[in-house]
Amino acid sequence: MKKSLATIFAAAAALAFADVAPAPEGESVPAVENESSWTDRLSGFGNYGIYSGYQLYGSLVNSEPTLQGYVEVNAALSWDGTDLGSLGVGLWSNTDLTDKRRGSYGKAFNEWDPNLHWSTTLWFDDDRTWGLFYRTSLVWYYYPHRRHDHMWGSTKTTMDWIHSFALVNPFVTPFLDWVHEYHESNADLLQFGLRKDISVDGVEGLKLTPAVTFVYRDHRYNWCFPTANFTEFHNGGIATVKLGLDANYQISEHFGIFAKVAYCSIIDGDLRNASDNTSGAGYGKYKDFAWGGVGVTFNF
Repeated sequence: MKKSLATIFAAAAALAFADVAPAPEGESVPAVENESSWTDRLSGFGNYGIYSGYQLYGSLVNSEPTLQGYVEVNAALSWDGTDLGSLGVGLWSNTDLTDKRRGSYGKAFNEWDPNLHWSTTLWFDDDRTWGLFYRTSLVWYYYPHRRHDHMWGSTKTTMDWIHSFALVNPFVTPFLDWVHEYHESNADLLQFGLRKDISVDGVEGLKLTPAVTFVYRDHRYNWCFPTANFTEFHNGGIATVKLGLDANYQISEHFGIFAKVAYCSIIDGDLRNASDNTSGAGYGKYKDFAWGGVGVTFNF
């Protein structure tokens, strides 16, 4: 479902790989120049990789390998010399590499997640070393081959409204994502934690980003821990924790490679008990697991 890794990747790259995406991933926010041409204001980035599974908010949607990719294009906005932030569009996709979910979701390109977003940074100093980054995104999650029925009926799309915040600074970056799923379950989720970008001495272009991330789910967002075929909810609370490490290596001006690993654990006692009885096709089934992926990045 949504904010899959995609969202974690999108936010991440916009914040110099904030998480994603979630990134989406200090944060790399493009400054707005007084350019005469719109083409000078356009920029973009993307990635494509193979992952050990489909991980979403510290839980496994699919425990078997997948291919996932994301591409985003942004336009820097200004008016009369005033920075108005950046407006952009993005698209994330998933392809399962095994038949585990084929009966419900199909296999090849079984999820497409377009988004529309706007971001800006409120800088606290002239050197732009301290500031508050904000990004708001509307994300549509589309499953073209979805066939199974659940508590909401058989739907091929759902939608999120995501608000992302990060305190940009030279030290450790606190971040918060508020996700409101407003089509299927009218649920809320908070993803928050700390991350730090680390340059490696003697290896130009290599950046390591360790992070710790906690996920709070309200009771309606805990539908992925069902005990009766997606009909029983569980109390809200801090559901999962993720310890992760991203490595990004810029090979040239426009191309690079990445690797990421993470250890995820359900820390809510009720949800750990519920995961023993889940009927959610694997989603919410795994209490503790390692996850990771490798791939290529590009920017333009």
